[in-house]
Amino acid sequence: MSESSNHGETRSLEADGVAFRHALGHFATGITVMSTRDAEGKPYGATVSSFSSLSLEPPLIQWSLTTRSFSYPIFSQASHFAVNILAADQEEVSRTFCKPLDRFALVESYEGIEGLPLVSGCLGWIQCSLERQVEAGDHTIFIGRVISAHVSNKSPLLHWRGTYHPLEVDAVS
Repeated sequence: MSESSNHGETRSLEADGVAFRHALGHFATGITVMSTRDAEGKPYGATVSSFSSLSLEPPLIQWSLTTRSFSYPIFSQASHFAVNILAADQEEVSRTFCKPLDRFALVESYEGIEGLPLVSGCLGWIQCSLERQVEAGDHTIFIGRVISAHVSNKSPLLHWRGTYHPLEVDAVS
């Protein structure tokens, strides 16, 4: 099965993993670093683009992580986590939190609620207590109850079609 676009280009609509991943890459997302503390109390974080709002009453957010990830055991045992929403000038921060190294040793941060590590210079921070975990396919969905939210007057870092795109806007409210 195929579908023609307005530009005459034809793309497969088969639901295999490659086509699905390709389609997902065409959905622009903001970039976040999820942060927490591991069982020894050491700050830990991972770059995540699967973040979204879930509910206003009560205030809930959601994000997901593959159960095969090195980060999975750390977040699955955490009672609190923070969503660090990356600003347009933080592409290198995003890349750092994808690497297998002591990520917080390379990035300036400070402590938030419950000692959560917060990445300095972000567009915003949402600090949460873990509400629930839901297994879904090869991922776990983490649902967080928002404890605190703060934003600054910055532009976001976006990811689209495998590339980072800083979105520059004049006034952010």
